[in-house]
Amino acid sequence: MNLQNLSKDELLNLQDLITKALEQPKEKDLEYMIRDIIDEFDFDKVERTMEALNWKWRGETPTLYDLRKEAEHLLRGAAKSRLSDFKDTHHDVAIINATGGFEARAYCNENKTKITGLDLAFIVTSWDSSIEE
Repeated sequence: MNLQNLSKDELLNLQDLITKALEQPKEKDLEYMIRDIIDEFDFDKVERTMEALNWKWRGETPTLYDLRKEAEHLLRGAAKSRLSDFKDTHHDVAIINATGGFEARAYCNENKTKITGLDLAFIVTSWDSSIEE
């Protein structure tokens, strides 16, 4: 492409396209997703909830460090399980690792070669019901 042959409007359009391309988020990898969740998840709220409910792990109230460490462990475990132990499970199905109120879910691509999404939740209570047909 010869930029010298472009009109002013074409150059401005090209500049807009380049700017938009540079602003697009880079592809997220597993480490990015884990760090993002650990950095943004409201562990303080989990800690306050556990204190209010007198919820203990192995007889002790977990610290913020314990909560973060366990959450990361569950996220990594769910990702590993999704791509190995449960590789035969349909790619649309999340694989869940859970303990102590935390629930980590991992999703993969259609080829089952890459983690495409992670979720972390802290569940105080839940209920579901279904009818098999």
